[in-house]
Amino acid sequence: MEYYNQVFDQTTPRIDRWTEQEFEQCTFRKLDLSKVELTNSNFVNCRFDDCNLTNVVVKNTKLYDVSFAGCKLAHVDFGTCNPFGFHVTFQECQLDYSVFLNRKLKKAHFTDCSLKEVHFLQCDLTGTSFNHCNLELARFDNNNLTQVDFSTSYNLELNPDENKLKKARFSLHNLPGLLTRYDLVISK
Repeated sequence: MEYYNQVFDQTTPRIDRWTEQEFEQCTFRKLDLSKVELTNSNFVNCRFDDCNLTNVVVKNTKLYDVSFAGCKLAHVDFGTCNPFGFHVTFQECQLDYSVFLNRKLKKAHFTDCSLKEVHFLQCDLTGTSFNHCNLELARFDNNNLTQVDFSTSYNLELNPDENKLKKARFSLHNLPGLLTRYDLVISK
């Protein structure tokens, strides 16, 4: 079924089946979609506000120009999404324990997000900004981090030898997290 320019919230009729659906320019507000299967669905130019998407299944799901604000997206494997046109933004979201594997996240925006133990593996994050994000135990392996802005984020720890960091931006308080693997003692 196709949905265009609709708002879905607690007052609208509940969607019985979320798999193999088409949503374009739709808004989803304050919905509990935890553990829902969105397999083979397409979301184009959509917005999720204050939704619970914990453990949602996004296998072969298209997320093209989709924004998430105030959402819980813990334990979501974005590496299973359809890679074509994958473009997302996150504001004030909890993405703890989620995975981004082999994703193109060029110029993505993560603002005021919790990214505890999130795995960014083999991703192209060129030009992405992490504004005021908690990156506690987040893992960055084999990524292109060219021009990524980490300057206002905290608890960052990554190995510069395992990521491309050309012109990436860091603040002075990020430096210890870049030197962790060298087991140095840094004093202020």
